[in-house]
Amino acid sequence: MFGIPLHRLIIHFPIALTIIALVYDSWALYTKKPELHKTGYGLTLWAAVGALAAVVTGLQLAQMIRIDKGAVTGHAGFAIGSTILLVAVGGVRYSAQAQERKGYPI
Repeated sequence: MFGIPLHRLIIHFPIALTIIALVYDSWALYTKKPELHKTGYGLTLWAAVGALAAVVTGLQLAQMIRIDKGAVTGHAGFAIGSTILLVAVGGVRYSAQAQERKGYPI
């Protein structure tokens, strides 16, 4: 896009959203305000979506510019691992939110 790899534009959003979600959830636990968990929940879901987009664009970028596979392996391995973890956390939070809406006690 305009000569700028899309990966460089996307990569910082999931990192920042994850950190901000952690701050909101910590703040909710510290102040005992459960409504702040809803903000953390939304931020976690958007961070998971952004992480998936960052991994896809990063793998496309690595293939396009033909970087040495040894150099990409560590970076891509960490990115894929952290994305799997973030998507799992988002899935667990989504499941808990869906059960809460049904009225099941937690």
